[in-house]
Amino acid sequence: MMIRSIKYIFLGLGIFLTPLFVSTPSLPREQEKDYTISLVKTAHVKKEDIYEVDEKKVMAQEYTIQKRDYLWKIFRKKGLLRRNDTSELLSVLKKLNKSLRNLDLVHPGQKVLIPLKIVPIKGQRDNKGPFSEKVKTITPSSEINFERYTVRRGDSLIRIIKGRYNVPAGELNNKYLPIFRRMNPSIKDPDTIYPGQVVKLPIYSPEIVRGAIEMPTSKGLEDKGEGEREEVKEEVSPVANGLSEIFSEMGEEWIQSGEHFIPLKSGGQIDLMAKSFPLINLQNGKKIIVDLDNKLPDNMARLIMSSWVNYRVVHFEKGESLRSSLDKTLNMCGYPRIFKRGEPLELQGPITFRITADRIVELSDTRSDNRRDIVVINIKEANTPKTPQEIKDYLEGMGVNVIDYPPGNHGAFNGPGNSQVKTLRWGGDSRSLIETILDLSGRPFSTQVEIPVYQSRITDFKWIINADFFLNIKGRDAIIDITSLAPEIISFLKEHGFLVLSLAGERDPLDMVTKTLKFLDVQFDSSPHSFMTRSGDSPRNISLTLPGLVFAKPQGKGVLVTPQQIPEEIERFLSRMGYEILLLSSPDDLQNGS
Repeated sequence: MMIRSIKYIFLGLGIFLTPLFVSTPSLPREQEKDYTISLVKTAHVKKEDIYEVDEKKVMAQEYTIQKRDYLWKIFRKKGLLRRNDTSELLSVLKKLNKSLRNLDLVHPGQKVLIPLKIVPIKGQRDNKGPFSEKVKTITPSSEINFERYTVRRGDSLIRIIKGRYNVPAGELNNKYLPIFRRMNPSIKDPDTIYPGQVVKLPIYSPEIVRGAIEMPTSKGLEDKGEGEREEVKEEVSPVANGLSEIFSEMGEEWIQSGEHFIPLKSGGQIDLMAKSFPLINLQNGKKIIVDLDNKLPDNMARLIMSSWVNYRVVHFEKGESLRSSLDKTLNMCGYPRIFKRGEPLELQGPITFRITADRIVELSDTRSDNRRDIVVINIKEANTPKTPQEIKDYLEGMGVNVIDYPPGNHGAFNGPGNSQVKTLRWGGDSRSLIETILDLSGRPFSTQVEIPVYQSRITDFKWIINADFFLNIKGRDAIIDITSLAPEIISFLKEHGFLVLSLAGERDPLDMVTKTLKFLDVQFDSSPHSFMTRSGDSPRNISLTLPGLVFAKPQGKGVLVTPQQIPEEIERFLSRMGYEILLLSSPDDLQNGS
């Protein structure tokens, strides 16, 4: 077999191509299968949060179920949904939570152990395929300094290590070599290295090997000789910061620390510094390399994508806006559908929603529990109103995640801001409903009034009727009847100048309200009413449409009368918009939740 000794060095890019010196047969393009390299505890995780399940070590975190939570939503928020390990995740979840009999049924206040990392105790997971184990992404949590060394003819790894560091024999195999293997994931056998090969040597000190063994980080160090390293302080670009927050909110994993080691099908390896080339691990199995400053040569990008079918590379120009960068990145992600700016998404139901935004993304074309898996993304300018939290909360229960970037309180919701919820619920009887409408419309009235409608001058004959509601409309006496006056009496009253509204026998409460408002000469809108979360016609807006009618009180405030049950989040939103709400659901409807 032919030995090759060509070395490519791309200076200033953080890219290192190390060829494999034994020729590699042509391998089919296949999707990468990645696995956990190590179980690294963070400062906030306690010892008792590490569990053993089926010869695996599991780092788990206790989570308290919130209102409208479901397990897939929790997995998405924590970035745990991965194409290749979902079945393992569910299996471990069930074994950690033996009382959790139905994964689709959780309730607020319930405590659930969520597996964050799963690591085999006996070796690493055996991924099938000749090329599938070689790509790894290392996310560091602490710093171990290292130096790069180019292998020379006649070198062996042990000779190199002993020649440069005084590593005790007991720590060489047990502690130093495991760190070396993690820093050099493409080297399967440390006893087999080749002239010209570049390896990373952890700089030995007793403190390193005696402390917790964690993955190395580059910390922006230039590739200088030992003792000449200087830390290069680089600030994360606003575009990278924005994309990081947006994709993290979407439930995807954004990696911008450590290094990505990507072996090539044709031989060699590309080493990318994550600070300049962040990686996005998507739930659908794709991986997006983000070229922030357009420094990755096109031929290198093509090499990566030809070796790995699930890799994509997106290039950004200098000074490119966050909105343009987001568009480019989303187009690489392979999502089932992306709605353009202003293109509406309609969610039908008892409450109809019409949503427009900078981008609306369908993350998956499969549904669970009849929920949508949708992300709504708005990039706000200064003083742009944010989406009301009540609307976000309600949509989240429908599987719709609304992201306003940047977050924060500036550009607050532009409603009147009334925090007191004013909701009236119909008690089920006609009398209380008419009293409520008369009160809301500001009309004085009397009830159960005896009215002498006729008195003879010759005899002591009087004709008195009992009026359910007696009031004055534009200078005329008016009666609202709910107990069934005889038709002859109603005709007689009208002949003698009375205004009469008969609601006897009426059963539909919305019809009763409609007829009463017409009788009172109160203007109202009886078509299904739409409420906008932002004022004006905007390509970024959310409207919700409810059945019923709307009329104005004398003080100018609106009243919504609807037969539809309204969730408490929508009640709070409408109250902040300055509306009072009259719910026409009967007591039976309230009990049945209809």
